[in-house]
Amino acid sequence: MGFDRIIGQDRLKSRMSAEVKSRRGNTYIVSGPQGSGKTYIASELARSFICQNPTDNGACGKCSSCIYAGNGSNSDLIRIEPQKNEDRISIDRIREEVVGDYETSPRYSPNKVYVIDADHIGVESQNALLKSIEEPPADVIFILEVTNTDTLLPTIMSRAVEYKILPYTSDEVKEIIRAEGMDIPDSELDMLADLADGIPGRAVRFAQDEAFSELKDSLMGFVLGMNGMRISDAILKGEEIFGEHKDNYLEPTILLLWILGDLMKLRADIDCDRIIFASDRARLERFVVSDDTAGLKEIGRATEAVNGFIEHRKINVNYDGSVTEMIIKIYKEFNK
Repeated sequence: MGFDRIIGQDRLKSRMSAEVKSRRGNTYIVSGPQGSGKTYIASELARSFICQNPTDNGACGKCSSCIYAGNGSNSDLIRIEPQKNEDRISIDRIREEVVGDYETSPRYSPNKVYVIDADHIGVESQNALLKSIEEPPADVIFILEVTNTDTLLPTIMSRAVEYKILPYTSDEVKEIIRAEGMDIPDSELDMLADLADGIPGRAVRFAQDEAFSELKDSLMGFVLGMNGMRISDAILKGEEIFGEHKDNYLEPTILLLWILGDLMKLRADIDCDRIIFASDRARLERFVVSDDTAGLKEIGRATEAVNGFIEHRKINVNYDGSVTEMIIKIYKEFNK
């Protein structure tokens, strides 16, 4: 236990440590994108508040409160989250598990802490929670974890201290992936850290997701097989790949940019040290050596076509039309 187990987020950890020692408030918000570690950080903050002997690094991990929390038997640490087959935390649950309970004194710990998954509470439930937040006993603490604070009532925000999780560095993302015990080659680890864009949970999901690996292989085969392909077949294949990822189009888009980037590096220097898809180096080199159609200028213009697609998405241009336009432009560069 303790804040030192949190990788990165040094400023946030310093603020939490100061708050545990001073206890100026009773309501805290841990906010950040999905996959940023909200649940983990909120749990460490909660454990520091129920610890009998908190240190500068949060919970001591040795007192009876910490031991009970560690094995899941500390009744002073209450987590409120959607139950199985439940999209929302109902107002009845908030009334029963929080409003009807928070005046009961802590059993083992100096404080009673409620950790609430605020992504799944509606306005009615927030209003039911509000009175508890406004007039809590001194030994009651609320911790809300949320992706977007805009979904919270202004009256709740005004009474809370927010801990906003900032993007992690690539090195921190890689350290978190390693901490998960995954055996991943360094080249793939670099790729995952880049794709994570500062959100470690995204990298972990990709590392465990066979569908992501299949997507990469599909795009690799598509790009390397485009020369000589009929344009109608190229459009059909490209629309199929991007059509399946309409809700997360950045995944195939970034992969496509990386494939083109590796081709450009190898076209400029076949012996270059670093490419993203090192595990696919042999097939990329074969393409560069055997196909003299796509030179540096052609690959550069294909890359511009992908960036143009990204710009279209920013201004909400028709998705299917933008995909088709991008594929046609790339096809022309690979079939001069």
